[in-house]
Amino acid sequence: MSYIQIEEIGGESLSRAIKVLEGIPGGAHRAAYSALKRAGETAKTKAGQFAAAEYTITKGTFMSKVDTQTKLSGSISSGSLTMSIRYAGSVLPLLTFNTKYSRGGQLQTQVKRNGGGGTLQHAFVASIFGPLAVFERVGTPRFPVEQKFGPSTAQMMKNDSVIEQMDETIRETYEMRMEHEINRILNGWGG
Repeated sequence: MSYIQIEEIGGESLSRAIKVLEGIPGGAHRAAYSALKRAGETAKTKAGQFAAAEYTITKGTFMSKVDTQTKLSGSISSGSLTMSIRYAGSVLPLLTFNTKYSRGGQLQTQVKRNGGGGTLQHAFVASIFGPLAVFERVGTPRFPVEQKFGPSTAQMMKNDSVIEQMDETIRETYEMRMEHEINRILNGWGG
């Protein structure tokens, strides 16, 4: 399980919302939390895209294997909002990533796009315990074997580049949505 926590979101736009919506009870609170919630939803949607840019996994596969939960906190009056997004998921089979046989018959795998990949010396693909998976012999005899896995979706979200892109997405979306939410409440739709 990993957490992405974005702190001190929206300072100036939050101050503006408080001033513009001061005559509407709870208006600034509704606008800020609606904008922050939308920013979190946008970031969760783009998480697969960010992970797929760093790892040899498709966005669809990432999104189907991840479990997310968003928590909004902070105080409107103090001008400090915080968002935490929790990512959880089990480790992914190595076949989910770029895994193939080389001309020499050895299994090669590449988990990170910028990484060089590697060759697994005593590995093979089989369906021993269910669907096709990569297995490697533990010693010189044929058995025992162990299944090989890549990182979990939560481990992928700990990547510095992914965290930076998530932070940027949340902040940009929040700023854009805040204006929309202010106008929405002023026009009577924030009910």
